[in-house]
Amino acid sequence: MLFGSTLLEVAIGMIFVYLLLSLLCSALSELIESFIKFRARDLEKGIVRLLSDKDLAAEFFDHPLVKPLGDNPSYIPARTFSLALWNIATTKTAQGQAAAAGVTQDLASIRAMIAGVEDAKLQNIKKALLTLIDEAGTDINKARANVEQWYNDAMDRVSGWYKRRTHWILIVLGLLAALAFNVDTITVVKALWFNDALRTSVVAAAEDYAKANPTPPPQGATAPPQTGATPPTATPTPLTPEQQAAEARQKISTITGQFNSLNLPVGWPVKPRPDDPKYQVSDKNDAAALKAADDRFKADTKAYETDPRWPAPSENYGGLIMKLLGIILTALAVSQGAPFWFDLLNKFIVIRSTVKPREKSQPEGTKDKR
Repeated sequence: MLFGSTLLEVAIGMIFVYLLLSLLCSALSELIESFIKFRARDLEKGIVRLLSDKDLAAEFFDHPLVKPLGDNPSYIPARTFSLALWNIATTKTAQGQAAAAGVTQDLASIRAMIAGVEDAKLQNIKKALLTLIDEAGTDINKARANVEQWYNDAMDRVSGWYKRRTHWILIVLGLLAALAFNVDTITVVKALWFNDALRTSVVAAAEDYAKANPTPPPQGATAPPQTGATPPTATPTPLTPEQQAAEARQKISTITGQFNSLNLPVGWPVKPRPDDPKYQVSDKNDAAALKAADDRFKADTKAYETDPRWPAPSENYGGLIMKLLGIILTALAVSQGAPFWFDLLNKFIVIRSTVKPREKSQPEGTKDKR
């Protein structure tokens, strides 16, 4: 059973490594999002397509119900959308107090107002709203629900755009992180398999993380624009780009510290330099000290050249191929996202908690049989 236990611990260690790297890439993605605003761009693009007119979309974003969400909102509740659009459509033909309110409780009056819209640019949205109203009969609440569902369906498509783009961003970030930290899956697996102390410490760190974080990590920038199918009790206050960037940088710093504390065979070796102060001797006439410094330099140089983090030397480039394969495996694993690895980590920890007691009781059972 010892072999199975070791295999399980190696798996937990690798899952934890992938989780930390996924969290790091998610934070990097949030940092990119704070500057490029993919969510806001996708939301705006989706609403322009839904309303079939840029001017109408601009009027929608300038509406008093939408404007408080920010200049480039990444979140608009479905109810806010339906009320704002309803108001815009009905004020096009309403007069007096009705024009000021834009929304009444009389569905027949609302339908008449929308049907009276003659602006050529609004004909597509007019047809859509009339269809949604007619399907509701005389039930104004159902009519509004139809508009909200129409919006949510459109936002589902927007979510698809965002998810596909984010998946590729995570692959690229995962590859960059794997290269920057030299996180070679094959090398790390070997280290965890053969180094009992390292494996034990990494598994302990993984268990501590799971205890300290009982809920899945927020998806951050990997989450698509929200549709607002279930409106929140209060409209979330959007963070400024500066706040988003500061929050992302803090996450990056924390996760990097956690990752470095594992003491894994990652990172790129630094070539020793003869002018490094640790190889210098103040007394140039001290032969013993000079020889000791020279020996240290030679030993460090040899350790640098034979460091397992470098591709294994081979005539047919096999070592380089294995190194590249390990890096690619890491990048593909990271692209699965932090929630995936968090869920898997907890499952494996539960399995290990049931296996360990059996291992402890097995020797006693064997002794009884003898």
